[in-house]
Amino acid sequence: MDVQGAVAVITGGASGIGRATALELARRGADIVVADLNDTRIDEVRAEVEALGRRFLGVHCDVAKDADVERLRDEALATMGHVDIAMSNAGVAMLGPAEGLSMEEWDWILQINLLGVIRGARAFIPHMLERGSGYIVNTASVAGLFAYAWDHPTYITAKFGVVGFTESLALYLRPLGIGVSVLCPGLVNSNMGDTARMGGVDDISRWLQSMPLEEPVEADAVGLLVADAIRDDRYLILTHPEPTLDRMGRRGADLDGFIDAQIEHLPHPPNLYQ
Repeated sequence: MDVQGAVAVITGGASGIGRATALELARRGADIVVADLNDTRIDEVRAEVEALGRRFLGVHCDVAKDADVERLRDEALATMGHVDIAMSNAGVAMLGPAEGLSMEEWDWILQINLLGVIRGARAFIPHMLERGSGYIVNTASVAGLFAYAWDHPTYITAKFGVVGFTESLALYLRPLGIGVSVLCPGLVNSNMGDTARMGGVDDISRWLQSMPLEEPVEADAVGLLVADAIRDDRYLILTHPEPTLDRMGRRGADLDGFIDAQIEHLPHPPNLYQ
């Protein structure tokens, strides 16, 4: 897709990967709709996009709410006339043992990280199919390709769901002229820690022992990767391609062996009941 003159809607677009992607697409000639809960940051991105000479719309939006995502679609279409790119990027993090987290805590992260992506697809796919063109980008994680730790079960569950959902969208939409990409970043320098939660444990120090991933990359670099993937119609977007593809290959070749190796390599989890 040539993004010159396109309209891109990005949830979680006021900071981190979302902001970086918005600015990179604007540099390439796209008009931008940013959906976020942080109105101050929305206004900051507005100034940056408008300084690049592109149109901008900011929408206060909670992707965990059907009505908010539907209003985002309606305001984007009313203001911009059409939508070419829809990036579901809003996300949060939570740590804690699978059995110790409340159902309310599970619901919080799944409503945002998984169902928020599904709401975005439901909102914008009909419009794209009517036009016969468009592009969907869903932000997952390397956590959706392999379980990299034992202390992020909610996050890993949600991201595995995003990867599976997006792959099914690719099978459905690509033959109909709609591009589809899934972004699976490793560590990225961002403000995601601002909203991260911890649950299900009394002594946090016993739990925070995750296996470190590769060195983090800057969000601006991820924005470049996303814009290039849209241009090239590339499905899988990785921030750390060599180690990620290596793990995916080993996992696919021998899942039992891969899990055994992960267990051997990870810090030993605590038994919270002893």
